[in-house]
Amino acid sequence: MQNKTNRHIPARTLVIVLVFMAMWAVLLIRLFTLQIIDHEKYEARVIDNIERETVVSAKRGTIYDCNMQLLATNETTWRIFISPRDIEDSTQGALIASQLSTILDVEYDSIMAKIAKTNRADETIKKNITEEEYNQIITLINEYDLDKQIHYEAYTKRYYPYGTLASSVIGCVGSDSGQMGLELQYNEELTGVAGKYITARDAVGNRMPYKYDSYIEAQHGLSLISTIDTRVQKVLEEQLKQTYLDNNPTNRVCGIVMNVNTGAILAMGQYPNFDLNDPYTLDADSQVLLSDSEYVKGTDEYNEYYWQLVYSMWRNKSVTETYEPGSTFKVITTAMALEDGVTTFSDPYYCSGKMKIEGYPKDIHCHKTSGHGAVTYTVGLQQSCNPTLMQVAAKIGRQSFYDYFNAFGYTEKTGIDLPGEAGSIYEEYSNFSNVSLAVYSFGQTFRVTPIQQIRGIATVANGGKLVTPHLVSKIVDSEGNVIKAFDDTAVRQVVSEEVCAEISRVLEEGVSGDGGAKNAYVAGYKIAAKTGTSEKRDTDITTDVVGSTVAYVPSDDPQYAVLIVVDDPQTASHFGSVVAAPYVAATLTEILPTLGIEKQYSQDDSSMITTAVSNYTTWAAAEAKSAIEGKGLKCEVVGDGEVVTAQVPSAGSIIQQESGKIILYTGDSLPENNLITVPDLAGYSAEVANNVLVSYGFNVRIDGAINQSGAKIVSQSHAPGDKVPYGTVVTITVRYFDGTE
Repeated sequence: MQNKTNRHIPARTLVIVLVFMAMWAVLLIRLFTLQIIDHEKYEARVIDNIERETVVSAKRGTIYDCNMQLLATNETTWRIFISPRDIEDSTQGALIASQLSTILDVEYDSIMAKIAKTNRADETIKKNITEEEYNQIITLINEYDLDKQIHYEAYTKRYYPYGTLASSVIGCVGSDSGQMGLELQYNEELTGVAGKYITARDAVGNRMPYKYDSYIEAQHGLSLISTIDTRVQKVLEEQLKQTYLDNNPTNRVCGIVMNVNTGAILAMGQYPNFDLNDPYTLDADSQVLLSDSEYVKGTDEYNEYYWQLVYSMWRNKSVTETYEPGSTFKVITTAMALEDGVTTFSDPYYCSGKMKIEGYPKDIHCHKTSGHGAVTYTVGLQQSCNPTLMQVAAKIGRQSFYDYFNAFGYTEKTGIDLPGEAGSIYEEYSNFSNVSLAVYSFGQTFRVTPIQQIRGIATVANGGKLVTPHLVSKIVDSEGNVIKAFDDTAVRQVVSEEVCAEISRVLEEGVSGDGGAKNAYVAGYKIAAKTGTSEKRDTDITTDVVGSTVAYVPSDDPQYAVLIVVDDPQTASHFGSVVAAPYVAATLTEILPTLGIEKQYSQDDSSMITTAVSNYTTWAAAEAKSAIEGKGLKCEVVGDGEVVTAQVPSAGSIIQQESGKIILYTGDSLPENNLITVPDLAGYSAEVANNVLVSYGFNVRIDGAINQSGAKIVSQSHAPGDKVPYGTVVTITVRYFDGTE
């Protein structure tokens, strides 16, 4: 029996050994899985438990204007967040909620709700806190030893120093990237790479010595040096606002100032605009539309309409919307004709007020329905005669016209460095009929963007070279090293310099002489300009029009072009020569001295020379009178004193050099004792109004052009019947209403 039992022992031992071997095998496989296969996974879990990672935000690149003025920059702000899983008990939770609610002005209950998420390590309490709030949070953490429970993260917030200036160009930044404008176009270059600051913690969560910390430096974004000139942008936007207020258009106004030789955009804007620091607040007009809608606030329909209005407000009208350029396109048709040699400016044409084109059932009319009669091509262009242009287009022919249309860039996008550029709308050559040829010649039935149109005009201005409009000249790093620079090489030569120079001469004569662009005149400058008025064919209202004016200067050495487009003005006169040309002139008046273009008065416009009045108070009366007359101005001394105690006009006033007069008061005499009554100038011509004011003893300042007869008074700075001191400056605003297209 004993021997039989012992024979089974090796079998049991074998089973036990096999079982242990199997267990060891399982254990080894598990260890292999943990230490080799899933090593990184579990290492990450361990590190997550012993390390706390704080993101170090990268600074977004700065945007500058061409003179290194800040257009978009960054401000430091903080995010305050809590780690609910590290809050010890309900008492500590209540303390944290109470303190944070008081400091950050956040509801106590909302903080408590986040504290209740005990499995979470990051619950945001408030973003974009002030520096004062940040300092109070630091004090709170130190006072109650809450460095594991309350945390803060510093990051940068986008800030735009000028608010509304160039808003549709610069664009704004959303939660993680640019949303529009340059901020979107150059988002990749502007965005940096975030860094990290990693702190080590022991098993119970206490911070370990600094030698266990690590830091990965953030890589800051690149910066943009734009072509925008803040000085010019301000002037353009002021004039766009005035254009809007005076003409009440239904679909905004827009404008562009461009260097015709390089394509650099000095200014681009629209009105109404919006504040880049508060981009989701609607402009006043959009807010009225939202308020007048029947949508209930908070509903899907309301929210959808709100966002529709926001995106419409953001949309850059100069780049994303199209219009029919109207008579401003006649400059391009003229360049085609002269380059092909089918006409000269002295060739004769005849306008009866209308013209019949085969294939079209109706007559095509001239703006002057009675007709211009027999004219040279010079007069036909300056007076914006449609039949003259149609006759010239017929000489050019369909194929040649279409080839030039393409060469001037009207069948392609300009390539401007802004998002959302729209393409033009035009007929393919297979559908380009003789009727198309006729109406295209004066800028109707096709649509282009304002940036395309000013590019085409700039081609004529600069001697025939097609340039690429652009808004960024350089991309630089944080040390100022140039990473990339814009290449302003021309795309192609379209027409000859000789043809362009001839056109510039004739356009300038249409401004300084008796052409349709007289309202674009600025004394002392040679300005080439063309006005335009076109029907809007995308509406059911036949009276909807777009009025525009484009000008470049100096006409004999063009440097800069200005375009203003008024979309559907609601005024008695909707012609571009009235609703746009005066504001182009006002823009040029202010920006050209800034840009270094000096006035050179001719004999014809010498009467428009103005001068600023100096301060003569406290001067000896005799010396002041001599100094004033030495400047070519008239002077009258009132009173029997020897020292000047007051003067009219006051120092800094602008008066006409030719008729200007300064009144000096001495002794006991006072301006308020020497009053005269302002006359009613309504209905007067500019010439008569000027003479009347001077004869009454006023100084005159003329806002607008009186380079030819026929200018009418549209407003005066002092109301009729006002009693003002003798010698007061009365500004009269004048406009031409004849010769409009």
